[in-house]
Amino acid sequence: MVSERSLNRLRELIQRIVEAETDDFFELAKIAGLNPSKDFSTANLSGLDLRSAQLKGANFIATDLSQANLVNANLAEANLINANLIGAKLINATLDSASLVSADMMGVSLVNATLLSANLTGANLTKANLSHADLRRAVLVGCKLDGAILYLASLNHVDLRRSSLTTANFRSANLYGTNLSYADLRGADLTDANLAGATFEKALLGDNQGLTKEVIADLQQRGAIVDH
Repeated sequence: MVSERSLNRLRELIQRIVEAETDDFFELAKIAGLNPSKDFSTANLSGLDLRSAQLKGANFIATDLSQANLVNANLAEANLINANLIGAKLINATLDSASLVSADMMGVSLVNATLLSANLTGANLTKANLSHADLRRAVLVGCKLDGAILYLASLNHVDLRRSSLTTANFRSANLYGTNLSYADLRGADLTDANLAGATFEKALLGDNQGLTKEVIADLQQRGAIVDH
């Protein structure tokens, strides 16, 4: 049975949150007696409105953020390992140096987002929209990007080794210096993509839009395998 003392504490807490003159997620968490760097791990925050929230360095390990509104949110250096971000809106979000290892980001919108030096090893980005996103020097080893949209994305020096990129849209994307060794690019649209300096060792091509015979021959010289 809940004691009267506990109920009074709960009422006081609710009142403080209601009267708080802030919509800052971290400030509200502190009012509630929570530690933002520790207490959101494994929490269910699905569908939460966190637009423009200041979440730098937050701990969201295995947190459910599916369908959350994170437009313009600052998640730089945040820990999102194994987080559920299915269908989340991360338009214009900042994820520089964030850890998204094995995160489920299927169908996520990362339009205009920045993920400089972020670690997305093993993440699921199937059918994600990364148009105009800046992923320079990010690590996406073993990622699933099948059917993803990367139109005009900055992928300079990104590590995409062993990633699945089938039917992905790389139109006008900058892949300068990108490592695509052992990646599966069959059916990907590479129209007007910058492939200068990219590594294609054992990368699998086939049925690709935007590649002339001359370009395909060059990629084969770099180690690409064409699936006929």
